[in-house]
Amino acid sequence: MPTPAQIRDTVERYVALMNAGDAEGIAALYTDDATLEDPIGAPAQRGRAAIRSWYQVSAGKVRLALTGPIRVAGGEAAFPLLGTLGTPESPAYLDIIDVMRFDGEGRIAGMRAFWSADAIRKA
Repeated sequence: MPTPAQIRDTVERYVALMNAGDAEGIAALYTDDATLEDPIGAPAQRGRAAIRSWYQVSAGKVRLALTGPIRVAGGEAAFPLLGTLGTPESPAYLDIIDVMRFDGEGRIAGMRAFWSADAIRKA
């Protein structure tokens, strides 16, 4: 099982890669057979290739910032994020909670994002 420090490091890299728009780098954080459900209720993406394609559309479009501690327990992590959308002149904000499950090597085996479009708010 990965250490809490390894899990926190992966989460921090995930946020940095999302902000950089690096879909390839994000996909590399996942296991080959990982799942992604973002937001919960959307069709799940299964496997690294599908996850990479999903991030090619979304990475870099939303700027993420951790807004609280990364909570780690039993090979999983939950953490709050603030997503910033739109332009600097007309930003919109979205509060998100991501939950990730990790394999024994510290790679993401599953990710679920808690948010809904009706919670997007203007500045």
